[in-house]
Amino acid sequence: MLLENAVAARPSEDNLVAALSRLYARTGEPGKAETVLNTRLKTEPKDFLIRSTLASLYLAQNKYDDAITEYTSITADRPGDAPALNNLAWLYQQKGDLAKARGLAERAMVASPRVPQIDDTLGWILLAQGEADKALTYLSAASLSAPTNPNIQYHLAVALHRVGRQADAQATLENLLRSGVSFSDKTEAEKLLQELKRG
Repeated sequence: MLLENAVAARPSEDNLVAALSRLYARTGEPGKAETVLNTRLKTEPKDFLIRSTLASLYLAQNKYDDAITEYTSITADRPGDAPALNNLAWLYQQKGDLAKARGLAERAMVASPRVPQIDDTLGWILLAQGEADKALTYLSAASLSAPTNPNIQYHLAVALHRVGRQADAQATLENLLRSGVSFSDKTEAEKLLQELKRG
């Protein structure tokens, strides 16, 4: 393979190493993808591009503890890295540590305000903590900035439902599900829509 040969010839060329890893991941060889990145990190343990690529790989494989380790390392070196902070917040939310997740999401918001993915993460965490009104502010902003993102639209619908705006929640879900787009929370969205229709 051409890319493998290029990396063999220039093993310290980070863009090539990251590209080869992504290629392996796309072709269903995550073990090889991980090996390529870890081999590079042995010689350059603080390399940002390689660490970010490895963290993303772990995230895609649902290896949450490994992803947390990588993102924690990145944010230790780059405390204002908003994407890494946001991903770390999401990971801690998945693990049920909402207090830690919120703190990280708030740091991401300070580092990079009005990014829809960050608004969404913070809003979803606030919703999980029972702060629906505050959550709705962030999720509405995220929805306006990313109206075609299905996960954000679903999160907005849940927030609308929680604050008692049932008609708005139903309309949001109907528009979302009518689009036919696939997304991780589609089953939950369908259940909520049925619940709203029943009244």
